[in-house]
Amino acid sequence: MALNFADVASKKLADIERPPLPPVGTYRWTITKLPESTTSADGKWDILNFPVRAVEAMEDVEMDDYKGEISNIMQSVRFMFNKEDEVEFDKSLDRVKTFLMKHVKCADESEPLNVAINNSVNQQFLAPIVWKQDKNDADIFHANIGKTAPLD
Repeated sequence: MALNFADVASKKLADIERPPLPPVGTYRWTITKLPESTTSADGKWDILNFPVRAVEAMEDVEMDDYKGEISNIMQSVRFMFNKEDEVEFDKSLDRVKTFLMKHVKCADESEPLNVAINNSVNQQFLAPIVWKQDKNDADIFHANIGKTAPLD
């Protein structure tokens, strides 16, 4: 069925419902492109954000009632670097190292971080989707990626 915005433009806003979240459970993910590196508005955090796409739902995911395509489930793996606390900054850096070396398996210790990041594109790993309640509206939940793990 082809969807067309012109066909729904006259729909009343009250009749528009929030689509269901992707089901919770473990998925196989692929890193779709190089991560973005940004700084928070207050300048206190550097943020490294890896965009990922779901490739496959594993056995613990109940897909029967989900109408969307798995390949359209997009998430991100985000690392926050506290620019005001060296120990916390180093902890985040170590988490990136673990993600790239042990979960994505795209680098070894002899390579610099920028090479490992470049090698990460199109690589895969496992991680669950978890639902998290919105801080401002208890009736709304968001789908987030959970802790990452290697494929094997």
